[in-house]
Amino acid sequence: MSTQPTSRGDGPILIVGGFASSAGQYEPLRAALAEVSGRPVRIAPISRLDWLGVVASDSYGALLGILDRAARAALAAHPAQRVTLVGHSAGGVLARIYLGDHPYGPRRLCYNGHRRVDALVTLGTPHTAVGEGRQGGLNQIAYVQRTYPGAYWPSLRYVSVIGRSILGAADGPPPERGAWQSYRLLGAEGAQWGDGVVPLENGLLEGSHQVVISGVCHDDRPGRAWYGSSPAIVRAWWGLGVGG
Repeated sequence: MSTQPTSRGDGPILIVGGFASSAGQYEPLRAALAEVSGRPVRIAPISRLDWLGVVASDSYGALLGILDRAARAALAAHPAQRVTLVGHSAGGVLARIYLGDHPYGPRRLCYNGHRRVDALVTLGTPHTAVGEGRQGGLNQIAYVQRTYPGAYWPSLRYVSVIGRSILGAADGPPPERGAWQSYRLLGAEGAQWGDGVVPLENGLLEGSHQVVISGVCHDDRPGRAWYGSSPAIVRAWWGLGVGG
C-alpha cells in the first residue's frame, strides 16, 4: 500500500458514475457518503444516453464537458478551492482523463482538472488492461495509463478501492463464469479474485493508497453488497482511504 499522507479536506465531493449508468442510481451512495464524510456530496449529471454515446464515438469527450461543469458548479455552491472526485468503474477512468493537461480526442480537449481536485477515489475502476479496442472501454483505459500512469499528479491524493468477492471460473455458475469473462477482457487470467467485473490487480492503481474490501461486488444488484450499499461499507473505504 501507498503511504501517501491522508487528505482531510472539507470541500465538496463529486461522484462520477460508471458506464451506462444514470445519476439517480448513485443517490444511496451520495446519502451514505454525506453521512460518513460530513461533507456536501453531489453526483455528476451524466445520463445513460450520454454514456451510450461513447459506444458510437469511442471517446469520453462529451462526458468530460459534463464533468467539468459539475465540478465547477460544486465549487461555486460550496465555496472551496478543490473538489474530491469519487469515480465508480469507468467513471474513475473518465476522472483520470479529466485531471490531465494533454489534449484529448478528436476535439483536442484539455480541462486541467488537477487544478480543481484534491483527491481521486476510485471504486472498482479498471486502471489497466492487457489490450486495446472499443469493447469494455479498453481504448480509454490504455490512453489514460499511457498518458498519466499510476498516481500521476503529486498534488493529489489517490485512493483505489476494489472488492474481493468473486473468483472467476470458466466452468462455474453464472456469477463466477461472468467474472471469468470480464477478468479475461482486462487481464491475462480469468481465474482470479475481483469484484465480479474488475480483478484485483487491475483495480489497484500503482502508487495510490490501495484498499481491498472482502465481500463487495462491482455494482448494485439484489442480494449483493457493493461499494455504496450502506454507510458501514462506505465508511470502510472512506475511513481507510481519505477520511481516516
